[in-house]
Amino acid sequence: MLKIFIFDPFKSHWIEEENRLLSYDICAILDEEKEIIYLWAGSKSKKKIFRKGYKQIKELTSKFPKLNIQFVLSKKNFSIEIQKLIDDLSQSMKLRNKKSLKFSRFSTIRIYSISIIITIILPIIFFLNLSTSFFWTKVNSSYQVNSLNYANWINSSKILNLIILIFFFINILIGIIEYEHQVIIFSLNGLIISIGLVLYLNQGTYLFLFQEGWTLTNYIILQKDIFIFLVLILSAILIFEIPNIYKLISFFKTYRKFIF
Repeated sequence: MLKIFIFDPFKSHWIEEENRLLSYDICAILDEEKEIIYLWAGSKSKKKIFRKGYKQIKELTSKFPKLNIQFVLSKKNFSIEIQKLIDDLSQSMKLRNKKSLKFSRFSTIRIYSISIIITIILPIIFFLNLSTSFFWTKVNSSYQVNSLNYANWINSSKILNLIILIFFFINILIGIIEYEHQVIIFSLNGLIISIGLVLYLNQGTYLFLFQEGWTLTNYIILQKDIFIFLVLILSAILIFEIPNIYKLISFFKTYRKFIF
């Protein structure tokens, strides 16, 4: 009976696998009948990860204490059966890659899975922070706010937006590394809009026309102006938020077994 294991360099242990083999993988195929482990390294795998996996091989063999296991490291010494199995798994992954799999590294899959979640959650927090303006003191058809609170409102929103911008930049780099055009386009869209929002918020006190009775320490803003402002911000966010939510769903459908 043949068992296939993939080395996970992040968790530093071997994971049993049945149906996938990437060019970046380090693979161990155990032939229980012949008591042999064949170690295979993909064409794009790194030598240091192979060495790391080899050092952790005792963890794998300890699961089979009754076997007197020998190792085969050279592909030249692989049996026909083992070579066919590797070829079949590799060919299967190539076919799947053409259809759906763009990412080829554990590291980029996991970094992007975290980064895209952040680029979806932070814009929501950003908008909710701006929406706290609805809780300002109401005076007839206007809002009244202290100048310090107004400055904190703007500055905290700019900081959140700058963080969003940074993560979109990270996503673009990942897209370039993996040649994933959809990631690049969606993230570039978010990056451009985020830069626009930063510039827009930089207007500070010039975002609104203060109403009669305002002072240097106490601002009075029409409720209608706040509403229009928030609608504009929400519209800008949705332009990049909707495509990235779509990408998040499709990404996790495709790569969830590589993440967990």
